[in-house]
Amino acid sequence: MLKSPPTVVAVAAVFLAVLAGCGGGSEPAARPLPDELLPLLVGQLDCGGSPLVMVRRHNYDFTGDGVPDALVAVRCDTGAGSPPSAVFAIAAGRNDPLIVGELLHPEAGEVVSELSGAGREAVVTTFAFGPNAPRCCPDLQAVHRYYWTGTGFDAGTRNTTPLPTASPD
Repeated sequence: MLKSPPTVVAVAAVFLAVLAGCGGGSEPAARPLPDELLPLLVGQLDCGGSPLVMVRRHNYDFTGDGVPDALVAVRCDTGAGSPPSAVFAIAAGRNDPLIVGELLHPEAGEVVSELSGAGREAVVTTFAFGPNAPRCCPDLQAVHRYYWTGTGFDAGTRNTTPLPTASPD
């Protein structure tokens, strides 16, 4: 039986370690997202002293690396009314999660009702307000669709439909 010289064994061990670090091993390149993502988002919105709250979260792998990423809807906790939402895309990273996009800006004035996604597509469904709708009473449903480009999300598309109106009895 032939014995390998110690140098060959050492070089082989280094080569295997490098392969494992480059995705050749069983460990994923990105670490799973922590359960609590809100601390990562604090400071992303100016809430004027009010706390930031997470209202929706949808986990799925939009980056395609085998580790779930997340869409997170947040708003300022103003205590009353329908404060607008913001939606952030958070990718699992090698060390820490990374905000890779703000899909819905609070300036849009919309309230998130649902987050979903599959593959490279992210879908944000909101209650929206037409030009004559009071802030208490959304009159539109908006569906925003975004696509992961490999480095971020595109500008997306927005389609609206009127919400059904209540008829008097």
